[in-house]
Amino acid sequence: MMTKRKRRDFISACLFIVPALCVFLTFKYYPLLMTLYYSFTDWNGFNRDFQYVGFQNFINIFHESKIYGAFLNTIYFAVISILAGTVIQLGLALILVNKLKGNRFFRTILYIPSVISSLIISLTWISFFQYNGIINRVLESIGLEMLIRDWLADVDISMNVLAAINVWQWAGYGMIIYITGLLSIPTEVNEAASLDGATGWRKFVRITLPLIMPAVTVNMFISVTGALKVFELPFVLTGGGPMNSTNTVTMQIYNTAFLSNQFGYASSIGLTFFIFIATLTLIQLRITRRMEVEY
Repeated sequence: MMTKRKRRDFISACLFIVPALCVFLTFKYYPLLMTLYYSFTDWNGFNRDFQYVGFQNFINIFHESKIYGAFLNTIYFAVISILAGTVIQLGLALILVNKLKGNRFFRTILYIPSVISSLIISLTWISFFQYNGIINRVLESIGLEMLIRDWLADVDISMNVLAAINVWQWAGYGMIIYITGLLSIPTEVNEAASLDGATGWRKFVRITLPLIMPAVTVNMFISVTGALKVFELPFVLTGGGPMNSTNTVTMQIYNTAFLSNQFGYASSIGLTFFIFIATLTLIQLRITRRMEVEY
């Protein structure tokens, strides 16, 4: 039975929790519930009079070519960013986990971009990738005019440019996670592997990679969700162009809601995309967790 003092402590604890809980519910779950509600309407974002359209919004999603194109662009961006990012992050971690001179300095330098706003990152890289930007000027100055491109207005390479910037920005963040995983491997395991003749690539595949799978699980989860919900990079650098080649799902949601005033339709797109991301991440977590081993 709860004593008087315990009851008083419990009430005091609740009084401290309730304000934070109210703020959390108001700004987290209430918008989510309202998104679900409006996804079944034709609300334009302003008028209080709107009609319930049932599942018509969701049906329209699968018949609109612009949304289909935005979905493919998002998947392409995510695949390139995750594959290239994982290789670079893990490579940097394997180099800088060793006690090399200046490794703390390089870890810090590589990590800094991940704490800078994506909006600032985008505005900074504009000066590099514009046609009259720094990259083309450097290419011209060293006699490589044939490599000059309109990097942000070329349909064939604009999305790759955005993916490269994304990989650069988050390389240090993923590197730190992998370094943490590498440092958690017991020294006796590495010593035993060396005595058994496991070196180089064989040691990495058979020993190191299985033991850092918890770090891989965390990093892949962050990478998948982050890459799929990309917004600032295409919004600032290309505006979704050229010819919608860098238009992502998040940009399509923004354009549908704030440019076309179709908030109900935008809500249905957002809800569908949320379900897709949740399903994909659950599959990813299930696969990578099965590959984890204990030591």
